Amino acid sequence: MLSQELRAASQIVALVGLVFSLLMLIPWAASVFTGWAGGESFLWSGLTTGLACSLVMISGWGDRPRVSTRFGVIVVNMLWWVLPLICAIPLMNSSESFSFVDSLFEATSGLTTTGSTVVTDLVNQSRPVLLWRAIMQWVGGLGILSLGLILLPFLRVGGMQLFRMESSDRSDKPLPRLIEISKSIIIIYVVLSVLCSICYLSVGMAPFDALTHAMTTVSTGGFSTHDESLGYYQGWPVLWVAIVFMIAGALPFSFFIAIFFARNLPRYDPQIAVFFTLIILACALVLFVDGWDHTTNFTQFSQYIFNVIAILTTTGYASGNFMDYGGIGATLFFFLIFIGGCAGSTSGGIKIYRFIVLSQLIRTSLQELMYSRGVFLMRYGKQIIDKDAFRSSMVMICCFFVFLALFTIILGALGSDFITALSGSATALANVGPGIGDIIGPNGSFSSLTDPEKYVLVFAMIIGRLELLVALALFVPLLWRD
Repeated sequence: MLSQELRAASQIVALVGLVFSLLMLIPWAASVFTGWAGGESFLWSGLTTGLACSLVMISGWGDRPRVSTRFGVIVVNMLWWVLPLICAIPLMNSSESFSFVDSLFEATSGLTTTGSTVVTDLVNQSRPVLLWRAIMQWVGGLGILSLGLILLPFLRVGGMQLFRMESSDRSDKPLPRLIEISKSIIIIYVVLSVLCSICYLSVGMAPFDALTHAMTTVSTGGFSTHDESLGYYQGWPVLWVAIVFMIAGALPFSFFIAIFFARNLPRYDPQIAVFFTLIILACALVLFVDGWDHTTNFTQFSQYIFNVIAILTTTGYASGNFMDYGGIGATLFFFLIFIGGCAGSTSGGIKIYRFIVLSQLIRTSLQELMYSRGVFLMRYGKQIIDKDAFRSSMVMICCFFVFLALFTIILGALGSDFITALSGSATALANVGPGIGDIIGPNGSFSSLTDPEKYVLVFAMIIGRLELLVALALFVPLLWRD
């Protein structure tokens, strides 16, 4: 049974790998039609990868395992551990000749929509490489939506069962079948990306920049074509386009599905209200502490809001250096790294709903302290939180901070200073992008880190995107017993 499941899982990974091999042909085709240099490596990488994936699919043809939690865990892990290796191939073969670790780091950061980068002097990088970085983040964001809305609720991981969308005719279910949910996700994702690209064009972005930035904005990824990120554009219109679509990417896509496909009013989701409340409070705090006065123009005001939303949605764009925002800058943005956006979105982080569950635990604990014989229920909006969802959420939060401490210690042992080790671990686990400090902060990059440090962060980015528990399940002996 296990061997059959492994073969079937390998087939699925090979099929997805075949899709990526076809995507590699896009930068090559673009270079043929536009005359860009450096597209040949994507042609040969796509052909060799496609051949290898096709052979794997043929060798395991016919295996049809029973759908189970174990099979889901195996497939999800294989996808997220193997795909970065596949996507790193064209980067290694490109004219820039990235090293293996740099290619793997960039591919992992792209697919997990983390946005951390080891690439410098972006304006002089070949267009096919910049386009491939954007494609990885865009497709990675789509994979994250499928992970969050379909797979993790099915696996009952991290409390995501609160958002399970099953086949049902009940009005609180946006669509009756998962296949329709998947199709709706793709349509909404594509429409948002096209609208974002059009808006970027309308505010003066060049067509190539508008396309690549739209792909990395809606996916809340944060890869840019300029070392200054969106700070390269000296004006507020670009920032506000990014703000609108970063927020859209960080909202639960079930919200959009309910409105545009099921044509129902979406049920009240407290994480959305908390998300906007956090934006308002964080922006007000930055403006107040950094000294808002009559000399502050609208562009500076926009930068404050933009940087807060870029970190809270885990997009990781930057406009200016938030480290300069008085004493509150580094402190506030460090804690914003942990929060993240809403469940069922493309954003990373611990997720807002888990903090809501935690607040319910604190509330009921205080009530039980005052009324020891009372019975108090924990609720998420109008929904009662069962013990399974509550336990999963709390375990996820605890595991996050355990791994944060572990990776910080490892990076410190490898030579990183405390700020770089702590913020690097946090931004990798939360899939945010920039860290804190001069080395990996908004004005820095991860290029100066040693190879062992980059491997550690690659590992952290993947298990962070897997919501930790799915990755840890591989080390449970029970998983491998028939």
